[in-house]
Amino acid sequence: MISVSLVDDHIMVRSGFAQLLSCEPDIEVHSEFDNARDAYRVLSVSNIDVAVIDISMPDESGLVLLEKLRRKQPELKAIMLSIYDSASFVSKAIEVGAYGYLSKKCGPQELVTAIRKVASGDRYLCTDALVNLSNASSSPSALKELTKREREVFDHLIQGLDVKEVGNKLSISHKTIHVHRANILSKLNLSNNVDLIRFALQHKLLSDETV
Repeated sequence: MISVSLVDDHIMVRSGFAQLLSCEPDIEVHSEFDNARDAYRVLSVSNIDVAVIDISMPDESGLVLLEKLRRKQPELKAIMLSIYDSASFVSKAIEVGAYGYLSKKCGPQELVTAIRKVASGDRYLCTDALVNLSNASSSPSALKELTKREREVFDHLIQGLDVKEVGNKLSISHKTIHVHRANILSKLNLSNNVDLIRFALQHKLLSDETV
């Protein structure tokens, strides 16, 4: 069963989501919040699978909330919800640790699909958000420039793992991973991990390319 928390100050949106999700046999709504303060108080000490968080909250940005929650709950997977789907908003959401991004223009069934994908560890971006990230300058052919080890590091980084986690996975020191990461960014003409994920999404290197 996938446990979900809904964080949105609009009661009609939140209750509509809750009703929709209650019809799914593999999803249960763990909690609902209409402000970031209460959401942080509960979710920072709770083990849930997916949080659906509105970016525009009355007391604090959903992006700030997620960033704070990830410090307490590094395994928390979140889907950001917004009326905006510009590249800057989507990039910031990925930067603070979001696994998914949905525009409020998306249909309700897409929320269910996104929750299932994110709960399984995949990323999910709605079509408009994905299109708006399509300005990456590198081509997938640049991947051929990576060594076998660099490609292994690349594959872990685009899943959202940090340098220390990648080092643990590959039994390599985090200092060596830093070197591999720097080489990868240089060869792909990218600047940071957000650019790496954008590159992977644009070129369908993650399993959520079918959004």
